[in-house]
Amino acid sequence: MKKKILLTIGIVCLVLVMVFGIWRYITVQNRRNDPHWQIVEQIYKIENALKEVDVVYERDSITKITPFSYTDSEGNIITYFCCQTTYISNESRKHTGLNNNVIGMVIDLTQIKNRRECKVNEYDAFLCEMGDHTYLCWTLSPEISCVISYCADAVVETDILRMAESVLIPED
Repeated sequence: MKKKILLTIGIVCLVLVMVFGIWRYITVQNRRNDPHWQIVEQIYKIENALKEVDVVYERDSITKITPFSYTDSEGNIITYFCCQTTYISNESRKHTGLNNNVIGMVIDLTQIKNRRECKVNEYDAFLCEMGDHTYLCWTLSPEISCVISYCADAVVETDILRMAESVLIPED
């Protein structure tokens, strides 16, 4: 009787180990095929290389850019980019005004044309053109920057400004 119980416990443990191994293998394979995970792996490789070159290198912030696209009934696309920055060092958090470093992650600031300064609520902002798109860029706080991309021929500028003014700082 004890042999049957021990054999049953051994078989159950073996099955559990096999199920865990299969689950782990599938998870690793899915991670390898996920383009977001591939980008994260590349970032860590670059960061490790920087640490080898410069021993005192430390990352001071991480920015997550989330695009939201809207298509109207005529097929015009408006894309809102919410850029959330998490600061690791407190020195970087002191930045006020437009955060061009973060906005530059969304659009190439060297390629813009017809830059016009403006305001979104009380925040400094600018409108610019690049190719056939117009961009409205502003920073709500050191942690939140925003960019709206649209085709100026399809959307009225006052509507874009009204949309931008409806954006609020997310609560913690």
